[in-house]
Amino acid sequence: MKKLIFVLVALLAGFGAAKAESEFTGQIMLTPYLIHDGSTPKADQILADKLNRIVAQYGIGASAGLESPFIITAHAIAVGEETTATVPPQKVVEISLTLYIGNGEEGVVFTTCNLNLRGVGKTTEAAYSTAFKRIKVDDPEITKAIGVARDRIAEYYKQRGPALINKAKQFAACEAYAEAYAVLLRIPPVCPQYNEAQKLILELIGKEMAEENRQLLTKARSAWSADPTENGARDAQYYIDQIVSPDEQTLEGIDRLLADMSSRLQGSADEERAASLKREEYIQQQRMAMIEGARRLAESKADSQPIYYKGVRWW
Repeated sequence: MKKLIFVLVALLAGFGAAKAESEFTGQIMLTPYLIHDGSTPKADQILADKLNRIVAQYGIGASAGLESPFIITAHAIAVGEETTATVPPQKVVEISLTLYIGNGEEGVVFTTCNLNLRGVGKTTEAAYSTAFKRIKVDDPEITKAIGVARDRIAEYYKQRGPALINKAKQFAACEAYAEAYAVLLRIPPVCPQYNEAQKLILELIGKEMAEENRQLLTKARSAWSADPTENGARDAQYYIDQIVSPDEQTLEGIDRLLADMSSRLQGSADEERAASLKREEYIQQQRMAMIEGARRLAESKADSQPIYYKGVRWW
């Protein structure tokens, strides 16, 4: 019940609020995705880091544990290479680097931009590394490409939004909450159905929490019924302590159980502890429902099926 994460508060309160601020912040999500053959691992890592810094710079990175169907990837071509006559000799490479932004799940390119880079190093890989380090994450061409991608993604969700909401509801009807959350959390503010998605998320959180609370209360009752002693009360209290944001029906059940435990444990330490667990404590927990629900949501995201990108060799 309490194996949950905190990220969703930011997602629900303001999509991507914790990310860097830009004109694109929170409007879309891009997942950096890089295909490489392993021949230049150090240079590839630098390029991958640049892609991550680009999405961070513009505030459009996907949240931890949540992949976006929309990706930013890159492909480098050496258009010139030479070895200097210096001592020691140096490798010099001229690189044409193309950044691609598109729907990796469906294999559709939205936009591209090209950067011309030059790198020098003791080896070819070192030269590539030097070239990739020179990528400016705020390059005007990158900004322009992200703007085009934003418009294309907005159009995508304008067309697909209703179908995505229905898909999430179908998952929820089958109690496949992780899958439902994964669909809903990928709907950004540029989508007309964004508010509807956020409302549905909260409804599903409430439904899940109410069901788990009922199960915990049942376990607490069973523990007390099986052993109406101090040990049984301690076991029952263990389950009660895990109940978060109970509804009215669950609150009444907790009150009745605590009253029964208190009346049958006259004079014991457990009686005092049970009596101290007042209804107000659970009402206060209800005020924390968003935080607890957010943690639950992130756990569900982590358990959801990952996105498989296909057709992303766009070069």
